[in-house]
Amino acid sequence: MLKSKKGLYVLLPVVVFIWGAIIYQVVGAFDDNEPVISNTISIPLLEIKTKERKQFDLGTIDRDPFLGTIYRQKKSPPKNTKSIVKKEITWPSIVFKGLVSGKNTKNTIFLIAINGTDQLMKPGDVVSDIKLIKGSPTSIQLRHKGKVKKFEILN
Repeated sequence: MLKSKKGLYVLLPVVVFIWGAIIYQVVGAFDDNEPVISNTISIPLLEIKTKERKQFDLGTIDRDPFLGTIYRQKKSPPKNTKSIVKKEITWPSIVFKGLVSGKNTKNTIFLIAINGTDQLMKPGDVVSDIKLIKGSPTSIQLRHKGKVKKFEILN
């Protein structure tokens, strides 16, 4: 029992001192009195001189310095030297004017104006490098230099 009281006699003043210091700091923070500074001395600030760093570039690395393996650059796929140039096909002015057919016959003749000249064509006919592929009462399909295009009837 005597040992425990010695510890109490030592620790109690230490705890009171610590709490007193904390309370003093908190109360001092809210104090309105500003400290008075006497005999202020101005110290000139010195400029710090810095050296400009040299720029450098990393060269290509041929070999791993730790493993000794050799790096191989990835080969880009070869570019096609031949470029395919698609020529734009200009169609002549074409107007689908109508069709003529008999009541009992299946042969239908289409009236088409190509560059201002009227042409009577059946499916499969070729006039001025223009081939009539198929037609209906409302539209026709023509082929010119391998390209197919659909034309509607002129109203």
